[in-house]
Amino acid sequence: MDCEVLERILDGRENPRNLSLALLKDVTENFSEDREIGHGGFATVYKGVLSNGNIAVKRIKSSHSIKETSFYHEVGSLLNIEHENVIRFLGFCASTDQIAIKVRGSKEHIYAEVRERLLCFEYINNGSLRKYITDELRGLEWKTRYEIIRGICEGLYHLHHEKKIYHMDMKPENILLDNDMVPKITDFGLSRLDEKSQTMSEVRLGSLGYFAPEYLLQGKKSFKSDMYSLGVIIIELVTGQKVIPKNKNNV
Repeated sequence: MDCEVLERILDGRENPRNLSLALLKDVTENFSEDREIGHGGFATVYKGVLSNGNIAVKRIKSSHSIKETSFYHEVGSLLNIEHENVIRFLGFCASTDQIAIKVRGSKEHIYAEVRERLLCFEYINNGSLRKYITDELRGLEWKTRYEIIRGICEGLYHLHHEKKIYHMDMKPENILLDNDMVPKITDFGLSRLDEKSQTMSEVRLGSLGYFAPEYLLQGKKSFKSDMYSLGVIIIELVTGQKVIPKNKNNV
């Protein structure tokens, strides 16, 4: 029954909702290595298989401490986003269980809390923008590159101006391309609702080369940080490099 609900969500017949851990284990073959399609410092992503298509299941690593308020804040943000150039959110799972661990050499047990936090998205099988960025851009025509750039800009505009969300980790790996080469902005693990430009701790979360200077040096985050990252991505799409190549003819 749970599987049928998820299939209806994937078809667009139902809205995203809370999903059971048992269901997500079932569609990913208990989070098997064969189903792993990506991983990072915060989470591992698995492909889930349904009768009417595939989904991407992002499993937040248990070693990564995440506050309940932060998790549900993230879910709340994702539930309010609907745009062609932003990955489609399908549901979430917040499961907490207790396991008994026997103390060696004793009849006593200690009880440990096992927490699972997962996010589900549409599955995009054409990979990320990263694999298309080379010096030759793998033969992508200029029209295709232009449409990708325009799509990223429109998706980011939606996040910034309509949802008041900044991403804070814009990079080619976080832009997926569907079969029609339509870009989908993904990975909102660092996104936060706008509360004006903020100063964070000394820890910098994101990717070097795409940081805005004010974020890298002072920890300030704002919509402008995403715009800086967008500029780097556009330069890469046009030139295949993160910096504008020097013109040997320039004096």
